[in-house]
Amino acid sequence: MKSLILISCLALTACTSSSGVIPDGADSYRIAHTGDTGFTNSNTLQKNAYKEATVFCAKKGKVVQTIDMESKQSRPFGGWPEASLLFKCVKRKADT
Repeated sequence: MKSLILISCLALTACTSSSGVIPDGADSYRIAHTGDTGFTNSNTLQKNAYKEATVFCAKKGKVVQTIDMESKQSRPFGGWPEASLLFKCVKRKADT
């Protein structure tokens, strides 16, 4: 079973894991994405974190406001790529 999962991940070349949306302070949230293979880079993880934050805020009728984005590329000897997004959900500005 494990080998089937590994083969599936390698076939997709972009297996990642997400922390999900975690409250982090007053009206702010954090999402952390980690690459599980050497084929995923931090840019992809950043995009995935923003997509997840966008869906989360849209359910509240709001949009994402970035507070901080941190990322790390993969590193030799087990340092997987990472991205962490700290954000708020804010009202959309009215078009002028």
